[in-house]
Amino acid sequence: MIKSDEYNDVCVLTVTGDLAGVLCDEAKQIVEKQIETRQIANFAIDLEQCGFIDSDGLELMLWMKSRCDDLFGMMKVVKPDENCRKILEITRLEKRFDVENDLSFALKSMR
Repeated sequence: MIKSDEYNDVCVLTVTGDLAGVLCDEAKQIVEKQIETRQIANFAIDLEQCGFIDSDGLELMLWMKSRCDDLFGMMKVVKPDENCRKILEITRLEKRFDVENDLSFALKSMR
């Protein structure tokens, strides 16, 4: 499941379960809608309740980062668990993302 909330011009996507497959398509639609209708360029993806990221999830995260960069916005990955951190490390993507351990800090740093 994916939930979308907006805080001070930052869209927070909260992932519950694995970031994989159909969920990635749903997240991409949410991001596009936020960009087009709300003019939002800053996104945080909260992985506190996510235990696994597959290749579709990694592609989604890279796509989000690229979209944010194109719009002069920011993207933060928030509270990934040890398994998700390991996936980012193994795929050598850990340095591509700004990772924060606290959502409120991530939101403050995006103002």
